[in-house]
Amino acid sequence: MTEQYGKWSKEELIAEMKRMKKRKKFGLVWEDKPEDVAELCKTKLPVLVDIEKKEISENPHGPTNILIEGDNYHALSVLNYTHKDKIDVIYIDPPYNTGNASWRYNNKIVDAEDSFKHSKFISFLERRLKLAKSLLSPKGILVLTIDDYEIHTCRLLLDEIFGENNRLGTVVIVHNPRGRNDDRYFATMHEYALFYAKNAQFAEIKKFEFNDESLLEQFPHKDSISRYGIVSFMRTGNNSDRHTRPNLFYPIYWNGKTLSLKRTDDAVKILPINEKGEEKTWRWSQETFLERIKTDILVKSVKEKIRLFKKRRPEIVGGTKPKTLWYDPRYDASSHGVVLLDRLFKRRGIFPYPKSLYAVLDTLKIASYKDSIVLDFFAGSGTTGHAVLLLNKEDKGERRFILCTNNENKIAEDVCYPRIKQVIKGNKDYSYITGIPANLKYFRTDFVNADPTDKNKKNLTEKATAMLCIKEGTFEKMMNKKVFKIYKNNNHYTGIIFDQMAIPAFKEAIAKLKGKFSIYIFSLSDDSFEDEFEDVKQKVKISPIPEVILRVYRRIFK
Repeated sequence: MTEQYGKWSKEELIAEMKRMKKRKKFGLVWEDKPEDVAELCKTKLPVLVDIEKKEISENPHGPTNILIEGDNYHALSVLNYTHKDKIDVIYIDPPYNTGNASWRYNNKIVDAEDSFKHSKFISFLERRLKLAKSLLSPKGILVLTIDDYEIHTCRLLLDEIFGENNRLGTVVIVHNPRGRNDDRYFATMHEYALFYAKNAQFAEIKKFEFNDESLLEQFPHKDSISRYGIVSFMRTGNNSDRHTRPNLFYPIYWNGKTLSLKRTDDAVKILPINEKGEEKTWRWSQETFLERIKTDILVKSVKEKIRLFKKRRPEIVGGTKPKTLWYDPRYDASSHGVVLLDRLFKRRGIFPYPKSLYAVLDTLKIASYKDSIVLDFFAGSGTTGHAVLLLNKEDKGERRFILCTNNENKIAEDVCYPRIKQVIKGNKDYSYITGIPANLKYFRTDFVNADPTDKNKKNLTEKATAMLCIKEGTFEKMMNKKVFKIYKNNNHYTGIIFDQMAIPAFKEAIAKLKGKFSIYIFSLSDDSFEDEFEDVKQKVKISPIPEVILRVYRRIFK
């Protein structure tokens, strides 16, 4: 390297010094390895094809779930158009890069002897995580499960993409309580789930419902109202100092029988001052204290000093905060992953290393809302889709899932899709976790030429129907003409016009339809077509295609 610098000009050396000065001082550095599927997008643009024969419709008024067969880089590229800022939870279980011949990069197995196995893994993951981040809603959460082989690189990579301040926590899940006996030094029992938010200020990790054990543990006492535990009425932790909340620093008087805010000669004055003499605050305002003084405040003598305690009730707390160690037989990936899958399919070895259904279920319980869109772009055997539908059954939610998986070894067609089909239509041996009415659309990735010629733009428009229906959530085909198509969902319609000359006929077709219309019109430029729809502008939103799609692809494939 020194010899190389010796041949450089002064200007070249100055440029190199400036480049090195800009280089990050701390973080994850790796040799970026080109990837065929990403390079392909320089000449081909991904689209989706609707595989209509695989459609499942068992819940006429329910949401539609989506399964995409194809490389997840291409699927994520499409979703950057259809679902930007719309995904509430991303749950992924990427390859663990253990060198056991279970993962391919550029169609070659990445084994333990590959000197670039870590660089390939990070390059592979970074491309997908960057695309995935833009899909998350402002309150969105990403959960990535991984084991010791790549936990540190994954955490640094996620810190870099999402920011350390958006790291919500790391959960250790005991997924193999027997331990892995072929490990050389320690029998591994666990894996990790890394929780990150798009913006931690808006994200919410929900609480688990109390079970009998946690009720007895956290609420050992009982009165005429409910079970309860006790905590100090004096606040501790953040915002507990007098100067931060001065209105919560006030005297309370105890006469041996009753508490009051009014001073009497026989009463002891109690202030929120801790053992170090620090002035703190009470947990409630004076108004709330007076409202709940008879039901929720206890007086105790602690070390010959009068102390106040607050009753902590289950219904007020709302549940138990998730802990960072999950140890439960339900999380056993053998019993509730491998064995479950083998029995659903009535044959062994259907899929290697499936997750425990209940580990994913509990993750979604604390990370999702009842109407969340959940994405898994390493869907594998479809555990995430199964968990979404089972959770909907438990809490009457209307979550939707989007699963993306390649079809290597027929994973999509012979494992993921049939499993979801069983979950929806039912398996008599597993009726308690199947037979959950739902709808599914099956899509496969395809490509069009990327050169911006008129012919290619027209071709992209003709093949964009599935993408537009996914974006609008309109899957019911109403009209299928050569020059235009109409799809609907309740009172929302999507119109796709392939020939501008067909606009009058299209308007005539929708004249008596009530509802809102999203209309996409083929244009070689970026025409607005607003004049043609001036008379119905209140009920239509118009977009020229393929420009709206090309704009997204220019951003992500730049």
